[in-house]
Formats: sequence, structure tokens, C-alpha cells
Amino acid sequence: MPHSYHHTALPSFDELKVLAEKDPEQLEALRHQLSMEFIESVPKDHQGPLLAQQSHIDRIIERGNNPNHINILLGHELGKQFVRFANSLNKPINEHQAAEVIQFPSANKHTKH
Repeated sequence: MPHSYHHTALPSFDELKVLAEKDPEQLEALRHQLSMEFIESVPKDHQGPLLAQQSHIDRIIERGNNPNHINILLGHELGKQFVRFANSLNKPINEHQAAEVIQFPSANKHTKH
């Protein structure tokens, strides 16, 4: 079933350039708005992972010193995710990673009365 959502028109490249130069906060607000519109347009069961990814992207952007630095950081992250994705696709199906599962102690055991 298709999802309907509010669609904000993307300004032209020249308008975005002027916005970046004159009002970077408004450009950031537009980026956030467009991202959220897209996330809200997908089925609910896909929104959680996309929100988590968007949060991760936002944290990377916050670390950047300037637009070029941000692009380098995002490019590096994209490269890391591409490698993880490629590795998961190329891993043999019958290969499993072993992990020890441990039980967390009950929160009630640590409560002092």
C-alpha cells in the first residue's frame, strides 16, 4: 500500500548554494525536513532503522568543522558501511559467528532497601 506524505520541493542548486552561504541553519533545517519526510513515507517497520541511520548521520555532521570536512567524514562512513554490506553479502550462508550469551543480573538484586 503506497504511503502518502507531504512533499517539500527541493530548491534549485543555485538556491541551495545561496542558502548555504547566507543561512546555513535554514539549509540544515531543510535537510532535516526532507530526511524526515522521506522516512515518514516508508512503511512503519522500516522507519526505525532509517531513524537510527539518520541519527548516526546527524552525529557525523555535528563532528565536522566545515562543509568539506563533513563531506569527507560522510564519505568515510559510507565507505565503511559499503565494506560491511559487501562482506555480509559475500559471507557463506553456512558460516555463523559464535557468541556467548550471558544473562544480565536482575535490577531488583542491586536495589538497596
